[in-house]
Amino acid sequence: MPPYVDHDLRRHELAEVAADLVAMGGAEAATVRAIASAGGFSTKVVSHYFADKRALMLATYAHAATCAAALAEASQPATGADVAAFLRALLPISPPAARNWRVWFAFWGRAIADAELAAEQQTRAAHFVARITDALAVDPAHAETPPALRPDLAARAFSTLVGIAMQAVFDPAAWPPERQIAMLRDTLSANTA
Repeated sequence: MPPYVDHDLRRHELAEVAADLVAMGGAEAATVRAIASAGGFSTKVVSHYFADKRALMLATYAHAATCAAALAEASQPATGADVAAFLRALLPISPPAARNWRVWFAFWGRAIADAELAAEQQTRAAHFVARITDALAVDPAHAETPPALRPDLAARAFSTLVGIAMQAVFDPAAWPPERQIAMLRDTLSANTA
């Protein structure tokens, strides 16, 4: 009898390996052979779980977003919300967060010409903006923000986060963690309440 294989776990493992390769060398570095070798699998295993490289790359892109969401959610208190902590957890100031940004940036050029990748990007961005909007409603630091202004503040905070991350990933010396955190803090405090 063949050993039991957790297929969801195996897909997760393969996407994790692919994300690491993409973060280090771009999407081109994540070949089926390289993923199999880095993960200790055969190329048949990789091919079994993903119909083609495009399917693997889409899963890798989504995987980075899921990892980022987990980092952000782990920053939240048991009750209420802390928008500043949520956003700070997404900044590329830790190796896992920086890896996620490198993966996203590697795919953004592809998303321009690929409707499915573009839809994934749009869905993930909308999810983060909605999550920030919801957190603003229960974060004591933003109790004075009128409900009608929360979506705009959330969109501004997310846009600032993306801009900071882009600068920090490509010019880390000019964007140390302290500067990244201060820029986010300034955006949140410029609330138009």
